[in-house]
Amino acid sequence: MTLRTNRRRFIEIVPISGLALLAACSKTPEPTATTPAPAEPMPTPAPAPATAAAPPTASLPMLDEKESQAQALGYVADATRADKARFPVYVSGNQCSNCAVYLGKAGDAAGACPIFPGKQVLAGGWCSAWVKKA
Repeated sequence: MTLRTNRRRFIEIVPISGLALLAACSKTPEPTATTPAPAEPMPTPAPAPATAAAPPTASLPMLDEKESQAQALGYVADATRADKARFPVYVSGNQCSNCAVYLGKAGDAAGACPIFPGKQVLAGGWCSAWVKKA
């Protein structure tokens, strides 16, 4: 039998030998008879501590239309002033209060918005990230 020693054969052998080496190294040792069995079952982990509550919306500063992120997303405090030429997705009646990501409650004048972290937006405002509330 002749031994093929060329690149093609090398390329065929290397992945197989790598898998064999990986399998040999990943075997876990079998428990021996001298290994003591645990006397008691493991205790259940304690529940995770409660996360800190988000700051009240009233303490958040109001988003300024002149901020760079607000300008990039076309945020306006009054939805009727949305730039329809720049943002043709705007439809009359869309505003922050009926957006899926708006965190204010119904009837609030303003509320938090995750699009603008750490800021409040006016309920009657609008930006191009507006998504219909389900």
